[in-house]
Amino acid sequence: MNLTVKKVGEIKGTFVIESYQRGYRWTEEEIKFLLEDINELPNGQTYCLQPVVVKDVDCVYELIDGQQRMTTLYLIMKYLSAYIDIQYSIEYTTRKSNGKTMGSKELLENIDRINLSSPSFNIDELFIKNAYAYIQEWFKSDKACMMNFALKLQNYITIIWYEVDAIESSVNIFTRLNIGKICLTNAELVKALFLSRGRKEANVYQGNPYGIDDKKQHEIALEWDAMEKELHDAKFWAFITNEDASKYPIRMELFFDIMEKKPNKESNFYTFNRFYEQFRKSVNKFDTWETIVRYFQQLKEWYKDFNLYHQIGYLITVGENSKDLLDLSMNPEKPLKKSQFKEEVLKKIRNSVIFTQKNEKDESEIIDYADLSYERHEAFIHTLLLLFNVETIRQKGDENNRFPFERYKKQGTWSLEHIHAQNSEGLKTEEEWRYWLDAHKNSLVEIKGTYQKSDSEYIRIESVIQEIKKVMAHIDDKNYKGSIRDEFAAVSPSVVDILSEGNDKTQMHTLSNMALLTVGENAALSNSTFDVKRSKIIEMDKKGEYIPVCTKNVFMKYYSTSDTKLHFWSHDDRKCYIEAINEVLYHHTDIDKQEIQLIYQEIHYGNNK
Repeated sequence: MNLTVKKVGEIKGTFVIESYQRGYRWTEEEIKFLLEDINELPNGQTYCLQPVVVKDVDCVYELIDGQQRMTTLYLIMKYLSAYIDIQYSIEYTTRKSNGKTMGSKELLENIDRINLSSPSFNIDELFIKNAYAYIQEWFKSDKACMMNFALKLQNYITIIWYEVDAIESSVNIFTRLNIGKICLTNAELVKALFLSRGRKEANVYQGNPYGIDDKKQHEIALEWDAMEKELHDAKFWAFITNEDASKYPIRMELFFDIMEKKPNKESNFYTFNRFYEQFRKSVNKFDTWETIVRYFQQLKEWYKDFNLYHQIGYLITVGENSKDLLDLSMNPEKPLKKSQFKEEVLKKIRNSVIFTQKNEKDESEIIDYADLSYERHEAFIHTLLLLFNVETIRQKGDENNRFPFERYKKQGTWSLEHIHAQNSEGLKTEEEWRYWLDAHKNSLVEIKGTYQKSDSEYIRIESVIQEIKKVMAHIDDKNYKGSIRDEFAAVSPSVVDILSEGNDKTQMHTLSNMALLTVGENAALSNSTFDVKRSKIIEMDKKGEYIPVCTKNVFMKYYSTSDTKLHFWSHDDRKCYIEAINEVLYHHTDIDKQEIQLIYQEIHYGNNK
């Protein structure tokens, strides 16, 4: 692999575009954008075009990516041939001369002498003629403009020249480029700006083309490697982003995406183009690098600070942009003291858990936490409980025990789950029915053991257990002709009733019955009662799987009163749970005995205020 920066006037050689690529398709819009970009460039400043990917095959360059730009540049230089000596040629292998029609190479070489309105023999010829006609129209024979434009084009317009190894498959490279798995990353392109060599004179490279000397280049290279290494730390990575690390073979790419606030659906080279616009405008290119280092160091400083680690980590997890926080902290026009920045962070946290919805008058109104419903406000409750989990750990102040954002983000999809579910209607398959029945049978067997055989409750539970066994046997019997669906529907309410001591059905979908739990696609577990989920939590914990601290506390009855029954999620358990959330998020007192309220109001159990 060879990565260099070339002036347009230095491009030489023969370029071929193979059949796996599309033909020339640029329209007036793309051509106008390129012409105006070059024309508006201040005298003496450089402008870098998007990369060109080539492979040297027997002294002929196979143009793998960039054929639209290279063809358009050729057409522009052809029009300006009085001022520019073109040193390269282009040929589309699917458009070779056949004796009857002019090939692409001949067309391009003679484009200034042919009748542009004559019939075109193929779609490529049509687009090339239209492009040249637009270039003619754009310049309108303004010789002064053409001369100045030609000067800029030759001497101040550059391309990133990316030459791949000859043994690599061109088709594979092209495919990766066009499905987003690009082998040339924005990070590599940015690195090339800082570390590329200049011209070779007397067998010695004359420094960086952007004026960064060898000593500073060496310094940049060392700092780059150090930052890349730190970004491979899973904990640091999860602190600064929600992105999957596998999307970033070069981790510095993420940092530049953060710096330029890359939108999700933008093009491959969005970050590089945005960065380069800033880079080329800077007076001192090394200062640009030092700004990058300062921003990176700021992230590291937050990461090392126990409180900011949790607060900023939470904000980023719920969608806050890292760059906005960096700009807030490091804005030279409005510098903030550390204490001021921390207060701004607290404001952002408070705002993140103020939930609004439209009323009947189409006006936004704040939702009372007691009115939050799983059915309508799932995302809101999820956010609130995430903050509860993060703050629970932060407020303990144990430097050796931090909220593991890397495990939270890595281990499946964390969903909002009912602590105790009373409805199994969402189960549709025999596999789900069997799992649900087997899990609840185990709970019933354990609870049955707390009664005497003569007790009416013992007899009732035993009867339900036998019904469960019967349905499970029917599921296992491939020749059974009865309706298992009906049998499951008949027995499941009895199971739920036994395992639902003291539950208020009106609070079934409220905050008091919600926790963060990863169950994946296991619908049967999602629709299970408290005791079944409790057993699953214990099983996960024994395996070393990550469970959010507050979820574990719920199922271990950490928040409940001492006389609570272990196998049930009761009315009192729910009230204790809400009180615990209030204690962390509303009634929290910091080390200076100052009350810090992270939610706008105390959470009420139900609507009893």
